[in-house]
Amino acid sequence: MSLKSDTAKLEQVIAYIDDIIEIVSRHENIVRTLDDIEGQYAVMLCLSQIGELLGKIESVSIIKRLPVRLATGLRNTISHNYDGIDLTIVENTVIHNIPELKKTIISILDDL
Repeated sequence: MSLKSDTAKLEQVIAYIDDIIEIVSRHENIVRTLDDIEGQYAVMLCLSQIGELLGKIESVSIIKRLPVRLATGLRNTISHNYDGIDLTIVENTVIHNIPELKKTIISILDDL
């Protein structure tokens, strides 16, 4: 288990979150982003990568502070397109969960 490796993963998650923020900003809001096929795919790729990275965190103390199961579940849904992708879930995730995830990760990194 490498704290250095987990730190790098968390920093990369922050980069993907910042990418989502930039993508949404370019489209003015999340609804317009998801109405645009390129915006939709870009956001879903970032969410998928976030789920992939969080699923590879090894430190139990870090895992306990993160919504790993939810993130990996969304990643699996996006990657495998189980029963289609409900864009309302993507929208709510970007609006509500992504800002909270960023705050949590920043707090974790500050504690390390």
